[in-house]
Amino acid sequence: MAIKIGTNEVIDNSRSLLNVNNLSGDYDDFQPNVATIGTVIDFDTPMMYRFLTSGTTFTESNKSAGHTAVLLLDTSTGFIPTFGTNIVWAESGNEPLWANNRYWVLSFTCRNTTTVFAAATGYSF
Repeated sequence: MAIKIGTNEVIDNSRSLLNVNNLSGDYDDFQPNVATIGTVIDFDTPMMYRFLTSGTTFTESNKSAGHTAVLLLDTSTGFIPTFGTNIVWAESGNEPLWANNRYWVLSFTCRNTTTVFAAATGYSF
């Protein structure tokens, strides 16, 4: 069954997208592909992964108001990440205590081209 928005068909009977414009990022079946990164949180890459093998200072690129990105972070080696002062953390404005958990899911949202709001959820399983 085709799906329409207004009079425009956007998904045909074979479930292919039609008439969809201005999309960016790499997606597979509407799930973002996870890209292994070095030290740059790229807001043109929706989902990233980093296993820390040393103390790492992260920077950001391609920031624009409303852009979002997710970083999956593994701190099992005991190394600690560092982020710029332009990152505003959700937890009382304080950066998380990285040693408290092994795995982290970090969500970033650009307020503008300089300020980035961030939230981190830790897991230890």
